[in-house]
Amino acid sequence: MVPASVESSGCPSLRYMRAAVAAVWLLTGVLVLHPYYREVGLSWLAPLGLPGWLMWATCAGEVVLALRLLLRPWTTSLVVLQIGAMATFTVILAFAEPMLLVHPFGMLTKNLPMIGLILATRLVETEGWTPRALWTLRVGMAVVWLTEGIGPKMLFQQPLELVVVANSGLVPGDPGTFLFGLGVAQAISGVAALTLPRRAAAVLLAGQGLAVVILPLLVSWQDPLLWVHPFGPMTKNIPICVGSWVAAWRLSRSS
Repeated sequence: MVPASVESSGCPSLRYMRAAVAAVWLLTGVLVLHPYYREVGLSWLAPLGLPGWLMWATCAGEVVLALRLLLRPWTTSLVVLQIGAMATFTVILAFAEPMLLVHPFGMLTKNLPMIGLILATRLVETEGWTPRALWTLRVGMAVVWLTEGIGPKMLFQQPLELVVVANSGLVPGDPGTFLFGLGVAQAISGVAALTLPRRAAAVLLAGQGLAVVILPLLVSWQDPLLWVHPFGPMTKNIPICVGSWVAAWRLSRSS
């Protein structure tokens, strides 16, 4: 049951958090109608010996799950189901192609903030906005800046992202040097989101949420099909954006 302090206030932030998580499941399920989604999905299923109908069944289940998440308060079993599905998906694909763990568009690592938002949502439903709930949300939103900064930009730069930077026309000089500097900045911002005083952290989180809106637009301008990729490199920005802004709002209201 939702605590009275949350229920009586309407807790709009809780509704936004639920909607952000549900949006990812809904979009991942519906986008199977796009031929590129099916092409990529089947190309991963076949080498694993999995039938094509599994993709359709999974997507149908994701749509049903999204509607359930939107319409009623969550249960612990729903939280376990979501995290279990993402963990299974991540492990299978990471074994099949380890470099997906450091993919420049966060094909797998963006599951981490999604999990953070799921856990925080459940905590707010059961406890209200306790320090534990807020810290869970902050950690979930901060971790993606560490994984995205350290992995693909500092340690494992890949031609895909180097070409995107070079073709953007926005970066003078060497794309690799720029990416390394950007990775350092992202990693620092991830640590700062957890260590700065509340008001300063709120400003930083709000800026990070805005960055998650702007950066995908710059990237997908060169590759629009990223919006319909079955691994959700663009759609999984929704929980990061919403989670960051909700965390910023809560921190700005805290004493």
